[in-house]
Amino acid sequence: MEYRRFGRTGLQVSVAGLGTGGPSTLGQNTGVSEAEAIRVVQRALDLGINLIDTAADYKDSEAILGRALRAVPRDRYVIASKFMANDQHTGALMPVEALEKSLHRSLDRLGVDYLDVFQFHGIQASLYDQVMDRFLAEAHRWQKQGKFRFLGISENFRTDGTHRMLRQALTDDHFDTVMVGYNLLAPGAEHVVLPEAQRRDVGVMVMFAVRRVLSQPAYLAQTIRELKSRGLLGQEAVPDDRPLDWLVHDHVDSIPSAAYKFVAGHPAITSVLSGTANLAHLETNVQAMLGLSLPAADRTRILSLFGRIEESIGN
Repeated sequence: MEYRRFGRTGLQVSVAGLGTGGPSTLGQNTGVSEAEAIRVVQRALDLGINLIDTAADYKDSEAILGRALRAVPRDRYVIASKFMANDQHTGALMPVEALEKSLHRSLDRLGVDYLDVFQFHGIQASLYDQVMDRFLAEAHRWQKQGKFRFLGISENFRTDGTHRMLRQALTDDHFDTVMVGYNLLAPGAEHVVLPEAQRRDVGVMVMFAVRRVLSQPAYLAQTIRELKSRGLLGQEAVPDDRPLDWLVHDHVDSIPSAAYKFVAGHPAITSVLSGTANLAHLETNVQAMLGLSLPAADRTRILSLFGRIEESIGN
C-alpha cells in the first residue's frame, strides 16, 4: 500500500480508502450480508487500507463498521464520519443540538472514543454561510473536548459540479480536509479546488471516481452522446460506441482501472474512496491505484477532452 500525508493533519493514510456510502452503502443496498460486509472491511485492512469514510446517514454503515473493527487496534485505522446539517427531506437546516446528537451517535455506533475526522456532510453552496454560522463554533467545542481530531467538509457534487462551496470553504480555511467529486469525465476540480487545497495544505479525499458512468458501458455511451449534443464535446472527439476504449492498453486493463489511476495520479489527492462490499471489486480497485500510473499522454488527452466540463458527471 502507498501512504500519503493527509494535509496538515499530519496523518499518513492509504491512497486507497474504503467508502461506506454510495450505491452499495457497505452492501446494504446490494443484498450483501453483514458477515460479508465485515469480511470486506477486514480484507481492506489486510490490503493496507487504513482510511475508512462513513456517515451518520449511511443507513447502518457505522454500526457494521463498529462490529468489524471491534477487535482491531485503534491505531490501525483512521475513521472519518459526517454530520448532515440539513434535513434530507425538507432541506431545512437542523437545530444546533443535532450536531452533538449525531456526533455522539456516531461514536457509540462505531465503538470509538473519538473520530479522526468529523465532516460537515454534502453542504450545498447556497447553505454554506448558514451552516457555518450555526454549526462551526459548536463543532469546535466538541473538537476541544477530544471527540474528534480534525474538521472536514464534503461537497454536494450532484448539485454543485462547479465546486462553488468548496472554493468558498478553502478560502475561509476552516477545514483540515475536504471531500471532492472528481473523475476523468469531470476533472474541473483541477482548476481551483485541488491547487488551492495544495496551497493551504488541506487533505483531499475523492468521491465519484468511478460510479455508474465509468463502470456501465451503455450508460457511458449515453453520457458521451449527451455531452456531444450539448456542445461540450466535439462530435469527432471520441467514438459514439465504446468511447473510452482507447484508455485500455498495456498495464491499464479496464476503464474503471484508468479512472482510478487518473484520480490517484494528481499530487493534491490524498486518498481515493472505493465504495464496495464486493471483495473482488475491492482488490481490483486497490490494484489499479497501486499499479503503474496512467500514461502521461492519456492524462493529457483526458484533460484536453473533458477539462472544461464543470458539472456533476459520474453519479
